[in-house]
Amino acid sequence: SLIIDDHFNPDISSLILNYSLISLKQIDIGDHCFEKVSQFVIDGLNELETVDIKQNSFYLDWDAGKGSKCLIMNCDQLRQINIGYSSFYYYESFECKNLRSLISIQLDSYAFWKCHSVVFESMNG
Repeated sequence: SLIIDDHFNPDISSLILNYSLISLKQIDIGDHCFEKVSQFVIDGLNELETVDIKQNSFYLDWDAGKGSKCLIMNCDQLRQINIGYSSFYYYESFECKNLRSLISIQLDSYAFWKCHSVVFESMNG
């Protein structure tokens, strides 16, 4: 499991979780985390089953949101995605691709507020 406590805000603009973390089964990100991150990618984590992001994480202002994206793809066992209140605020796009086992996506109020593009591709196929 990858568990990030509340208010974790490193000075980074991208967070990419990929094949190097292949045995990861759970991602749990607390409240008010990664407030400077404008690119969040999960790719190729074939053991991953759940992603749970609490409230106000990946929260950007209008200027920082330009070009921002959340991309979750190529995770064979991912069943559940939960995005908390006001997370990914001002993110421009949200994409889920090639998630064959996905059963549930929960987006709380104001999650992906002002999002311009949502893509669900090759689901359960």
